[in-house]
Amino acid sequence: MAELAFGFPAAGAILVSLLRRRGPLALLFGLAFGAAGLVATVLVVPGVQGAVFGLQLAMPAPARVVLLGSFVAAGLVVLLVPPGADRTPLLVSVLAGLSALTAIAIVVEPLVTALVVLLLAAVQAALPALRPFSERVRPPVFGALLLALGALLAAGASSTPLIRVSGLAIVLGVTAAIGLAPYLQKLDPREPAPASPVAWLAFIGPGLAVLLATRLMGLLPAEAGQAYAAVLLGVGLVNLVLGSFGAWRSRSGADLWRYSFLGDWGLALVGFGLLSPAGAGGAYLLLLTVLLLRLPLYLLARPALIVGRPAESRRPLTLLMAAALFGSAPFAGFAARLLILRAATHAPWPLTAFLVLVMLSWLPPSIRLAQTLGRPTGRLAFGVGVVTLLNLGLGLYPSLVLSVLGVQ
Repeated sequence: MAELAFGFPAAGAILVSLLRRRGPLALLFGLAFGAAGLVATVLVVPGVQGAVFGLQLAMPAPARVVLLGSFVAAGLVVLLVPPGADRTPLLVSVLAGLSALTAIAIVVEPLVTALVVLLLAAVQAALPALRPFSERVRPPVFGALLLALGALLAAGASSTPLIRVSGLAIVLGVTAAIGLAPYLQKLDPREPAPASPVAWLAFIGPGLAVLLATRLMGLLPAEAGQAYAAVLLGVGLVNLVLGSFGAWRSRSGADLWRYSFLGDWGLALVGFGLLSPAGAGGAYLLLLTVLLLRLPLYLLARPALIVGRPAESRRPLTLLMAAALFGSAPFAGFAARLLILRAATHAPWPLTAFLVLVMLSWLPPSIRLAQTLGRPTGRLAFGVGVVTLLNLGLGLYPSLVLSVLGVQ
């Protein structure tokens, strides 16, 4: 079944590319193959081993949860595009991305995973964009090479220094592949969505983070655990601080959105770095909010960001969106933050106090983010409503996800 979860989106991307001149027919086939991939992912039994062409395949439970979130996010991205936009190129891109994410989730060999990241980076960097090819391809390629180096060192290193280097290479490799600081790239809303840095920050990145927390961490010997956690916490805190500080200093809406992604990513890395079930559960919930809240809302806000529309007044819907982006109860971000704080209480108390202060500092930037949506009407209002309901349901019933992840 895991093979079908990969095969359906891949076949759909090829078919939509061939039928791109027949718009409605291409969309119909693409959505059908995407839905088939979603069903196949639902039917995958987590942890069951398989093999195709000599490659060992298995999908951990966290990978399946985040992959299901990626399928839902892809559907939102395609269905909620602004009026007049061409859905066909976007559909091809998300189907290709879903097939790559499925490969990352099911392939056991880390070197093959690094190769998948390399190929995906090359394809994404070849798409028409405002930034040069070299600037777009450099971070993910560098990340894939570091992943390969870390995996090789973890498998063959015998000395403690090399073992620690393997953990460092793996963490920095995933950070570079996602596009986090210090590899953060400029975000221009005029750039096509598939070629934008958001494609990695919000769509490909969650799958890479699950790979880090499940498979890559398992490659490291016990001696590397402390160094791995320290580096992961350090990278997470750097991104968290930069996201918060950058959001307060941002003047343009695009920069504000970029730093908002960075802030959530920093908090998620901290959750993984705490090496506790509660912290990991909070990090996974946070990744789902990136997929199901922040990504679709950014895409819905893009038309207003492109024309530079001035911020609207604080209307009730604006405040509701601000609460969701801030991580207020009863939305999904609230449960995620509570779990990470619960895990942080087992660390020295200054870390918990610092996390609380940074989380609270996001309230004014969240209001500004919500204002970039302007005054939602028509399809924009429908999209905002769907995203709100999804995150409200996830926030009211987080145990449905946490039980699958094994977090009480």
